[in-house]
Amino acid sequence: MSQKPNQRGATRESIKVSKHQWSSRSSFSLSKYLLQHQATLTESFVRLVGYPLASAMTIMVIAIALSLPGGLYVLLKNVESVTDQWEQQSVITLYLFSQLEDTQALALSHRISAQADVASVEYISKEEGLRYFERSSGYEQILSSLSENPLPIVLRVIPKQAVDLDSLASLQALRDGLASQKEVEYAELDAQWLQRLANILSFGQRFAYALSILLIVAVLLIVGNTIRMAVESRRDEVMVMKLVGATDAYIRRPFLYMGFWFGVLGGFFASLCILLLSWWVSAPVERLIELYQGGFQLQTFNADEVVLCLTISALVGVIGAWIAVNRHIANIELQ
Repeated sequence: MSQKPNQRGATRESIKVSKHQWSSRSSFSLSKYLLQHQATLTESFVRLVGYPLASAMTIMVIAIALSLPGGLYVLLKNVESVTDQWEQQSVITLYLFSQLEDTQALALSHRISAQADVASVEYISKEEGLRYFERSSGYEQILSSLSENPLPIVLRVIPKQAVDLDSLASLQALRDGLASQKEVEYAELDAQWLQRLANILSFGQRFAYALSILLIVAVLLIVGNTIRMAVESRRDEVMVMKLVGATDAYIRRPFLYMGFWFGVLGGFFASLCILLLSWWVSAPVERLIELYQGGFQLQTFNADEVVLCLTISALVGVIGAWIAVNRHIANIELQ
């Protein structure tokens, strides 16, 4: 309707550019080639600006699709940072049989402390355990009425290896070895919570990868559908360019740059959303972390990760545009 004069003007301009390119093919130079790409890049951006509402909607849909896996990546990065600071000395608690004598328990304590992978062993007698239980439970009168001490002798074994996500297997093996002693009724490793956390992190990483793949496919479909409509809206122009001898590569170029702009702008706004969200939640999160552990600062996208996000989004945009434009240009027959 009102856009047809503009389309005819764009068509005439395309014919002029095409004729000039084919007439000067023999005098090809790198500088001319780069200038042509620069002009096409600028012209593609101007076309996006010419349709602000449609372009903005497409860019924001891409940004939202990319910000979801990006936000999940930032969340996992902060959780891993917290767990890295939780490395501490683990304790294996050995509960001995109640009928065991003190001399037997002391002999076991000496044997365990002589092991190469054990740093120290703390001996807690039945009386010490009872006094501690009385102080912590508040049941002094009830416990004093018992005819005998029901608590066993306890050995607190401190391994030499600090607890972290990589040392769980060796600590578990040490716990199993100590539990196999004939004097030990039950052995408990207080770092097993870290193994559960490691499994949760592994699940989160796989979920993030799966979500990223699905949303990247969604971005490919969004860009492909947008480029398909752009090709259809310039169908007459494409046909004229074929008439004057333009190759598919030359016709494809502005649409690929359009996909590039969609990807770059979508990645830029996705990074901006993640940075703003991280800034918004940083204050309450840091106050919460201070209740458990000092020195932690909320992490977000750094400069390298922003560049990586822009690169991936631009690549996805170009691939989506390439798939769509190849298919639809091939279907345009000369009339």
